[in-house]
Amino acid sequence: MVHGPPKDRHPPCGLVRGLGTAALALLAPLVTGVGLLAAAEPYLVIAETDDAPALTLPSVTAGFDSFDDVSAAFQDDRKKVAALEKRLAELEKQAAERVESIPVPAPKPAGKDAGAKDATKDEKKPEEPYEVGSDLRMTTKWNYGLQVESAHKDFRVNVGGRIQMDQVAFTEGPGPAQPQDQGGLAPLLRNALDFRRARLRIDGRMYELYDFVGEYDFSNQLNTNASTFPTEASLGNYAAITENWIQIREVPGVGIIRGGNQKDPFGFEHLTSSRWLNFMERSYAQDLYEGPFNNGFVPGVRLLNTTDDKRATWSVGAFKNTVNPFGFIDNSSGNAAVGRLTWLPYYEDEGKKLLHLGVAGRAMQTNNGQVRYRTRGNLRDGPPGPLNAIYLDSGSLQGDWINQVGLELVGNNGPWSFQSEYFGNWLYNTTSATGAFEKFLPVGSTTLNPNYGTAGLQPKGAPCGTYFTNSGYAEVLYFVTGESRSYDRLEARFDRPIPRNNFYIVRDSTGRLRASEGAVQVAMRYQYVCLSDHEINGGTLNALTFGVNWMFNPNSRLYFNYDFAYRDFTNNLNNNASGWITGFGTRLAFDF
Repeated sequence: MVHGPPKDRHPPCGLVRGLGTAALALLAPLVTGVGLLAAAEPYLVIAETDDAPALTLPSVTAGFDSFDDVSAAFQDDRKKVAALEKRLAELEKQAAERVESIPVPAPKPAGKDAGAKDATKDEKKPEEPYEVGSDLRMTTKWNYGLQVESAHKDFRVNVGGRIQMDQVAFTEGPGPAQPQDQGGLAPLLRNALDFRRARLRIDGRMYELYDFVGEYDFSNQLNTNASTFPTEASLGNYAAITENWIQIREVPGVGIIRGGNQKDPFGFEHLTSSRWLNFMERSYAQDLYEGPFNNGFVPGVRLLNTTDDKRATWSVGAFKNTVNPFGFIDNSSGNAAVGRLTWLPYYEDEGKKLLHLGVAGRAMQTNNGQVRYRTRGNLRDGPPGPLNAIYLDSGSLQGDWINQVGLELVGNNGPWSFQSEYFGNWLYNTTSATGAFEKFLPVGSTTLNPNYGTAGLQPKGAPCGTYFTNSGYAEVLYFVTGESRSYDRLEARFDRPIPRNNFYIVRDSTGRLRASEGAVQVAMRYQYVCLSDHEINGGTLNALTFGVNWMFNPNSRLYFNYDFAYRDFTNNLNNNASGWITGFGTRLAFDF
């Protein structure tokens, strides 16, 4: 044992003497190798005083017999440390490639209790007085498109557009393939490759309270020689107006006032943007009621507002019932009043779980007394215009007033969503148009009985009273990759879906392939339409569509649709044109 200082010394000196002795004890194995000490003590005394027992610890030198043992152990430890440092550097490199660094929290202000909550953490800094429009400096960023915005957000401009390219192929039964004068499709159904939409858009905000949109579609076709059976040589490309409006927000007691060419508030699917449709085409109701001959955009004025908790919305407006995609009408008829009311009885998790109920109505004059109900297929065999095959057609009718109603039931539950709508349409004082069918005949054809009228072959000029037609659909969708559809609580419709991960295939620093699937959604839809009532024989359609939507990122996606449609139609000359129409289509779509 190595003891402390003699008892006749002062304690402080004894403590120093004890520490010195402890240091010699640590060096004991070193001098042992040269014969200065015979062996190391098994225990080491840290300090000893007169009043307390010595504190002893096991000696780290007891296991070594010589200086060579110490040197070997030291070299071995150095090798282990070097290996650990190398492995740590490799792990830090891998972590830097995969994980973003977390910003270090700012230190709390001096004088605050470490365990107390900072009372000012959630408080917004009061804004200093600012005159709208006094700071016009703009900064640029990407917000699903090019966006330029002022610091106070009272001015903003977004520049963008959308491109949709389709390729479709069809097979049809003998009934739909018959000539038109025997009840077959007109125009003929063809495989096609075309641009479904090609739009450029500018929208934004000015002076804090004013919003505007200007958008044109450059893929529309116009039949330049007014022929009923057009060919490509008789068509021209004309830019068509889609959305062109300005609105004022935060109007007391009203909310929003919007004026210009716009979608009238009739139908959930109709109000949902074509940039994120569930299928390549909307349901038959879009062609029949929501946007016949005008792309679904009409000139008018609309009021829009929500309740304080944004659980309910209402919208009403006055519009013109146009029959072309150019926002043009040249008569005083076609006035329409439209309204929509929606309610969210259940809404959680920012819309990932919701139940939406809605009802909409229209009351409108016919356009110069002329009406025609027709629908194309769930896959289009040409660009927007007269090239597309028409599956059902009421023919030209005359009437003076139209009432329409739409019912909406929509649900969202995480990756699952459900959407359905029903539409009823009443045309009052209906008469089949006299002599209307002759213009549908090929030149020189005399096949038809001249006493019959339009494509449905109802008698010419026959009074039909109130003509009722209806349509509906129901669809179920599921995100295989776990996303959920987003919901716009102001417009009461679905909004842009955002994939959890963008699609990519790249090689990492080690040469291995790494991939992300993007977002994958599967969908199924059933729909029907009936255009037969009283003397008017427009026929019925039932269809089942299966779809897969592959979203590469928030701005681009690829559609796959497989459609089965059964056309039930026998004309008044007893030509049975019923049968299946099957189609497969793909669409590459992107917007910016």
